[in-house]
Amino acid sequence: MAMEFIVEKIHEEIIKPSSPTPLHLKTSTLSLFDQVQPIAHVPLLFCYPNNGIAEGESRSHLLKKSLSETLTRFYPFAGRLSSSLSSMECNDEGVDYVETRVNCRLQDMLKEPDCESLAKLLGFPQMAATGPSPVIIVKVNFFECGGMAIGISFLHKVADVSTIKLFIKTWAAMARGSSDHAVPDFTTIPSLFPTISDFSVRSDDVPGQLREVAFRRLVFDASKIPMLKAQVASRDVPQPTRVEAVVALLWKCARAAATTNRAQTLDCETELQSLVKQLRDGMRDQFSESSMRKLQGNGAVFEILFIPSGSLLIQRDDLDLYMCSSWCGFELYESADFGWGKPRWVTVCIGRKKYNTSKPIPINFILMDSSDGKGIEARVELFEDEMVFFESNQELLAFASVNPCVKL
Repeated sequence: MAMEFIVEKIHEEIIKPSSPTPLHLKTSTLSLFDQVQPIAHVPLLFCYPNNGIAEGESRSHLLKKSLSETLTRFYPFAGRLSSSLSSMECNDEGVDYVETRVNCRLQDMLKEPDCESLAKLLGFPQMAATGPSPVIIVKVNFFECGGMAIGISFLHKVADVSTIKLFIKTWAAMARGSSDHAVPDFTTIPSLFPTISDFSVRSDDVPGQLREVAFRRLVFDASKIPMLKAQVASRDVPQPTRVEAVVALLWKCARAAATTNRAQTLDCETELQSLVKQLRDGMRDQFSESSMRKLQGNGAVFEILFIPSGSLLIQRDDLDLYMCSSWCGFELYESADFGWGKPRWVTVCIGRKKYNTSKPIPINFILMDSSDGKGIEARVELFEDEMVFFESNQELLAFASVNPCVKL
């Protein structure tokens, strides 16, 4: 059950770059990898306890000033997506910046964090006829206890997690007065992987039954990871990574939940070692030199199994699609120190939604580092009628906790 609290907007403005973008940089071409992404914002939330270092007003001024300076370097982020969806118009229109006051304590909200509550702390693009939405939407929330939560929603078609991490790291360094400033390059990847002029994906406007989707947060504690890795190790993959081990377990349990719910008799007892080998082999084949050459040459994209997060390039209706995005190793905690310490918790916030069952539907896993950098937090998306079987799977619960309290 979602926690009851009020989020009151106290300030809103557009933050523009501190210096105008030069004329020769007014257009930034997207890459093929950007082209296949949906037009959707990915919301990240950074939670900070009250450490008494700075008052809300001074933090606010610092955040806005350093954000403006950072946008000068990340000039496409202050622009708008072109009507062709293949480039950015770097017109310095700026990013949305909102401040709120929350009438509860941060630690109370994080006792049992749920998507519905966390979504109130995030900014999302407003549907309007005024043109494309900003690439970045920042929402700074001040709690009664003095804690704060910074929500950063970014347009995935323009920025991947690696780029947004670099943006946040540079923004935080600017705020601290550090000289550790990134100089991003927005030209190399588009030149290596240019967009395809006749690219298209299947439309969502297909009649079909809507099916409820549920989300769960699972935490794989650092102390459990070595045991899981030992269990999935085999002669073929003697030293699995923590990500491979966790994904294999999620995959197995999700498949088991699906077949149990459908009263099917498919082989759900696949050994974890076999699943890890499939993952390792699939990654090796997908990112082989020959596969990359196909992409680089704009040819035969559909000949390889290439599914960027959120895109469906497999045009088959008889598949269960399990998609995983691993953000482990991106050091989001270390990157977001604005001068009052690292965040105590970083999460991606996805809310309840429905899917049209007339087309292939991806089952999504998003993996992130836990605050110690050794454990893993997983956001799992499953059909609601399958989630009850998934979250009660004893093999899963031997290694993971379902939505434990976030300790500040």
